[in-house]
Amino acid sequence: MMATVEYLNYDVLENRGWALHDRSTFQKAARAELDRTDHGTVEVSTDESILEAAERAGLGWSSKCLQGRCGRCVAVVVDGDVRMDADQEFLTPAEVDAADYCLTCLATPASDLKLVYGVETHEALTRRVK
Repeated sequence: MMATVEYLNYDVLENRGWALHDRSTFQKAARAELDRTDHGTVEVSTDESILEAAERAGLGWSSKCLQGRCGRCVAVVVDGDVRMDADQEFLTPAEVDAADYCLTCLATPASDLKLVYGVETHEALTRRVK
């Protein structure tokens, strides 16, 4: 089974002053005709990680450990659901629940998604990313 993940680069969102948790941000991104590495869609099998699909598509998202320890691949799920191994070291359960963070190296889609990637530079996380 496949899921469609619509992605948006956090740096673009920040530079344009768009809100992180606002679903309409993705409509703005579509109208802005951004580069495919900054905004677009990728098909993700429900048995592969979101990061694996992004790598397969040549998107060049940040990653390092691929085991949920470093935080380089953190993203925000704006719409939809993911499954993620609870046995990861970077995010607290509260961050996953309250801030909708996920680690794209471990997260698999449970539905179609809208997600903001590159969030490792967000002020709440930047000091912890390895």
